Amino acid sequence: MKRALLAVALLPLLVPRPATAETARRFALVAGANHGPADRVSLRYAISDAEGFANVVQRLGGVTPADCVLLRDPSRAGFLAALGALRGRVMAARADAARTEVILYYSGHADEQGLLLGREVISYRDLRTAMSDLAADVSIAVLDACASGAITRLKGGQVHPAFLSDVSTQTQGYAFLTSSSETEAAQESERIHSSYFTHALLSGLRGAADANADGRITLNEAYQFAFAETLALTTPTQGGAQHPAYDIKMSGTGDVVITDVRQTTAALLLGPELDGRFYVRDSKDQLVAELHKPAGRTVELGLDAGRYEVSYEQEAAFLGARVTIEPGQRRALMRQELSPRRRFSTRRRGLPEPGVPRLALNGRSRIETRFGLSEAHVAIDQTVVDAASVNVAGAQFAVAGLHWATEDLALELSVQGLDISTRVTHGEYSETNGVLAVLLGARYYAPVGERGAPLRPYIGLAAGPHTNFRNTVATSSLSVASSQDTQFTTTTNLGLRLSGGADVQLGRHATLGLYAGTSLCRGMRTRVGAGFSWGWAFGRGRVAD
Repeated sequence: MKRALLAVALLPLLVPRPATAETARRFALVAGANHGPADRVSLRYAISDAEGFANVVQRLGGVTPADCVLLRDPSRAGFLAALGALRGRVMAARADAARTEVILYYSGHADEQGLLLGREVISYRDLRTAMSDLAADVSIAVLDACASGAITRLKGGQVHPAFLSDVSTQTQGYAFLTSSSETEAAQESERIHSSYFTHALLSGLRGAADANADGRITLNEAYQFAFAETLALTTPTQGGAQHPAYDIKMSGTGDVVITDVRQTTAALLLGPELDGRFYVRDSKDQLVAELHKPAGRTVELGLDAGRYEVSYEQEAAFLGARVTIEPGQRRALMRQELSPRRRFSTRRRGLPEPGVPRLALNGRSRIETRFGLSEAHVAIDQTVVDAASVNVAGAQFAVAGLHWATEDLALELSVQGLDISTRVTHGEYSETNGVLAVLLGARYYAPVGERGAPLRPYIGLAAGPHTNFRNTVATSSLSVASSQDTQFTTTTNLGLRLSGGADVQLGRHATLGLYAGTSLCRGMRTRVGAGFSWGWAFGRGRVAD
């Protein structure tokens, strides 16, 4: 689970700048960290959220590619080094620009003490100090992380609704704005492939937050839109609603413009006659914008040129249209282009269906048994009883131990019997042969549906020694006292086991599954089989933040 924070710091210059220079320069430091401490579930979308934010501020936020630094899973030293280098660039730019601005974005793990980069911590106090040391005219820090609402506690921030709109917004000073308190949870969403807060914020910065339709998205507009959307999206979830808080001290008038939709070369226009919820997906089926549009207002969304699927939801209808936006085109969506579509197949967001347990797998272990067949038959020649024979071929079994290192990756150690066959000829001869394998490997559980869903398909790969054995017993009754001749032979080679299947969670501990697999080993024939599995899980799963 992720708790999301929007922290904005507006830090004024101690010495007023001369009014002769008119230029301004904006810098961005953007970081995404999927991996945190060992006891935290790895995030899925922190890095992709950071990449999306970097793209928006470069295209619409006045940040040139040369002035945007993107960090993926940085260390503490790497993050602080990037801040130090940014300070040097800001100081150098002050000589040529009348105004310097900095945007800092971080998506990843955090707790009540600070940002968690792997096993290392950057305290909120150190972060505030580093932001102050940048000495930019405007510094905006956006932190999307667990428990980072605690940063406002340093100055006494409290939970508030969105900014009041009937007073002048002050722009000199500082403001720390959080979209969750230090005790609230937030989620990443499989549906939107993002955190709820960053998804809402980026939709707003693309133009959905432009309340006065002037083409410019101000800090106040972006925050109010992100506040309302995040609250609406998270209220029905398991993590619960997120309520923004802020610590603010500002002077002056006006508001900071974060993005300007008029800078984009392509846009989608939603006219005043359209009233409902819109979903805009790109050619890769990624949800790039989501908003509720009231009637009587025109919304312009800044997008890249390309093909998009636009869905339009009302209480009584679900419509859609496929549109192509050419470079330099401001493409208006017409009401007559929309045609009926099937609604998305979804569950109640974040809530379990009745009777279906929803458990995180990460950190849990399981003992599993499997039994299956690759070939089986019984043949009895009843015409000659003394020569009757029974053949049972292709039995497979396994005992395995699994441990989930992440929500989608399980490590597996197993002992498997493959293609165990027995042939018995009454009174004369019996033979048992097959393969015993000790395998070490891993399973990847495909992220189908929401985390904790009861059905989890997987693919697996394991390797280890395969021992081919044969045990024959021949009985001789030529003499008065019958005798037996027993021979046991083995050969061992290294082999691979490829498998796939699906687990169905029956309760907190029990699972039932189907599997199929094939073994590849030098000197042995390929063996393919399928069957059932039964497992018993234990341990406490760690829920993603």
